[in-house]
Amino acid sequence: MDKSSIRILNRDQIKLIAIVLMTLNHIAHFLMSPGSLLYEILEDAGHFTAITMCFFLVEGYGYTHSKREYAKRLLIFAFISEIPYLWAVGYFQLNVVFTLFFCFLIMEVMDSPLSRWKRNLFICGLILLTVFCDCAFILAIAVILFKKSENNPGKQAAAYGGMTLLFWALSVPGYAPADAPYPFLSGTALLHGFYSAAGFIASGVAVLLLYNGKKAQRHRAFHKWCFYIYYPAHLLILCLIRLALR
Repeated sequence: MDKSSIRILNRDQIKLIAIVLMTLNHIAHFLMSPGSLLYEILEDAGHFTAITMCFFLVEGYGYTHSKREYAKRLLIFAFISEIPYLWAVGYFQLNVVFTLFFCFLIMEVMDSPLSRWKRNLFICGLILLTVFCDCAFILAIAVILFKKSENNPGKQAAAYGGMTLLFWALSVPGYAPADAPYPFLSGTALLHGFYSAAGFIASGVAVLLLYNGKKAQRHRAFHKWCFYIYYPAHLLILCLIRLALR
């Protein structure tokens, strides 16, 4: 079979899938109580989104005509999104657009003419800054791996595999029974950890096997601004729905 025959999705179609799955995740988090099967399905489905957006951030960084404008756009919408995000989560944390902004800066440092030790120092500092953000650390690590594996399908697959294993390892302890002395030996935790990481696997399939490397030919302005506008808007709508349901 010609591999090109299964590459049926363009970049913007994958991003729209990511937006839908993110919305399902947020419906679970902000409108439902944890513990049900439906809650876990919706939550785990949303794990597709952040890693996918991270991959396309790296791709966009390589294609953009103005890195300054790209970074400014991320920062502006990070601030716009912060108030509805804080209302939604109910505690202080920077939203994921700030995480993507720090990831963008990491790529800037990686491409800078600084000496190796200075680059590594700044990169470590930026990774540490994500501790205050949604999806702390993991997206920063992902962007480094994706940046280093650009245009190399084998290395990209390895990056996805490594990130999936890391996310699985980080997820397993959270599902272990409270009295489990060895969380990684708990069958229930191992299974739930796999479900949590399934979104990363699905993202890898979509990007590495189904993505045709193109962007939508129509409605380009819509696709360019869709995620930026939708992210704060849907958080605000979910908060208003939650308020109405009380």
